[in-house]
Amino acid sequence: MAEYIVLSVSVVVGAVVGLFLLILLLLRLKSKMIFGIYPRKGLFYHLKYVIALVVLKRMRYKFYHRNEEDLNKQEYLQNLDRPQELSENPKSYDVVSFMAANIKGEKFMVTLERRRRGIIRACIYMWLPDYGLLASPKLPDMLYFTTDGDQENNEFKGNGFHIYPMEPMKSWCIKYEGPLQQVSEAKELQVKLNLEFNSTSAHFDYNRDLSPAVIADSIARESWNEAFYIMCVNVDKFLEKRTHYEQNGELRGDLQIEGVGGKALKLNGFRDHSFGTDRCLSTINRYVYFSLFLDDGTSMVVGNLSQPSFFLSSLKVGYICTKDGIHKPITKCNFELYTYGEKGVPPNHQNFIVHTEETSYFVQIQVEDCAVRYMGGNWESKVYNQFFRCTVNGVQGHGITEYLYRHNGGRPEEVCHQDPEWYQRIRKFERTLSNCEDDSEMFFF
Repeated sequence: MAEYIVLSVSVVVGAVVGLFLLILLLLRLKSKMIFGIYPRKGLFYHLKYVIALVVLKRMRYKFYHRNEEDLNKQEYLQNLDRPQELSENPKSYDVVSFMAANIKGEKFMVTLERRRRGIIRACIYMWLPDYGLLASPKLPDMLYFTTDGDQENNEFKGNGFHIYPMEPMKSWCIKYEGPLQQVSEAKELQVKLNLEFNSTSAHFDYNRDLSPAVIADSIARESWNEAFYIMCVNVDKFLEKRTHYEQNGELRGDLQIEGVGGKALKLNGFRDHSFGTDRCLSTINRYVYFSLFLDDGTSMVVGNLSQPSFFLSSLKVGYICTKDGIHKPITKCNFELYTYGEKGVPPNHQNFIVHTEETSYFVQIQVEDCAVRYMGGNWESKVYNQFFRCTVNGVQGHGITEYLYRHNGGRPEEVCHQDPEWYQRIRKFERTLSNCEDDSEMFFF
């Protein structure tokens, strides 16, 4: 009798283990790919979606929701919403960006990234009906040097830019003094810009607040192999490497143009802040990111990121922010990267549907102007910024799009020759190691 029980238990255990291994094997199956990059929904998509959704909700609780009280403390928010100390990691970064528009069609964008040794990567765009596009004269290159290479720059400051918090999570100041290129006339204008960003809304943390539905949808399309499980086990380390949050508000101030006079500005906008040690542009296939500001005070952020090395070949992101500052995460969107600009040139018309838990939004976009810039120390990415007018469920608005593509052409020698000698030496040293390093973002110190 005892032998029969042992045999029965062994058979059951063997069957369970065999079934478990079979399930793991089936979950490894690759879905059919579009253009060899974007996976379709596979045979076991729905099973993987449910598993991913459950795991994501548990992780959210573990890392965020059970610590919600600490994460909302004023001391924590003050430390979060300021220039971050760059670590010894050579890839450490700290970025702030602002995008805004108003009912007149005026549009504004500025981004400034701090890196080690006083390096910043910055640009500014203004689209004004009377002037067309105004842009940083150094574009498409964004690289600036604020120190001699032996010192760090602990502020978002340099080469005419100065961006700083006046009251964390409530008010920031944007100043720029220097030349801007009037693109249509091919001439430089000396300007002085002074803007203040104010917000009463909470911030939207992408690690904490993105809808689990869009993350689960992306993960469920991927092959769950050994590398995938290793990433899941080490998810806490990945979260430590990157932080990104956004906040909606209002920009007010003035623009002074030498020889012309002043212009008051009032725009609806948002800002974002990203920092960490893992912003490697060379691993991103491409992304598209829409910022829409509607005439009724509503704003929208809609994006699609393709980063296959992180098992996110097509991750939809974004939210709707009401005029009262309430965020509603996007749960579904039919904007697919492979249908818009996959050959490297963004389209001038885009139509898609965005869903939240309560509402659907039909988005129609008509591009008015476009500019190109390159990101990364070696121009790892090419970015098209489009300035557009839009209609969402019949409500008019304006906004800005980023189309990012991987760029393999490098930074031209004629541009590199303008860099300080110390930086040229470092880049030359890096090139000698390029045969044994895969990461084109390396920057030795």
